Amino acid sequence: MPYMSAYQTLVDYHCASKHRHGQYARGPDTLDWDAQPSPFRRYEGAPSIALPLTAADYDCPFGKLRAPALATLAQRRITLDTLGAWLQLSLAISAWKDNGVDRWALRCNPSSGNLHPTEAYLIVAGIDGLDDGVYHYRVEDHALEQRAVFAGRAARPQLAIGLSAVV
Repeated sequence: MPYMSAYQTLVDYHCASKHRHGQYARGPDTLDWDAQPSPFRRYEGAPSIALPLTAADYDCPFGKLRAPALATLAQRRITLDTLGAWLQLSLAISAWKDNGVDRWALRCNPSSGNLHPTEAYLIVAGIDGLDDGVYHYRVEDHALEQRAVFAGRAARPQLAIGLSAVV
């Protein structure tokens, strides 16, 4: 019965890799750093739309975040500029580090050394400069990759954002 063989393999792996009271599970003797996946999700061949880097236009000291004047900021029309600023301030790369041999990105939303970075997918409609559809935020280029296009055009701007992690 191939099912039972596969099941037993799964149980054996679980038993060999689980932590126990007073003892961690045995890990690999070495890590294959050359075989690790890219920290960036990319859809090769997908149409790409560069986003403007406009976060500096929204500079605000922390103590003034709740000021009445900022209420109008939340009511601004969704544009490529405001969308680009939101993604830049929340999910973009904040810096690059290197140790002479390796180079890695630091993100605005840290995730244990970029080991399971957050990915954003946007469903947009009625936003100037974008076809109505689904987009993936390509963080390393601060761009949107078009994943699907909807028929027709929405009468008013709409935006939904889905977050996932690459584990």
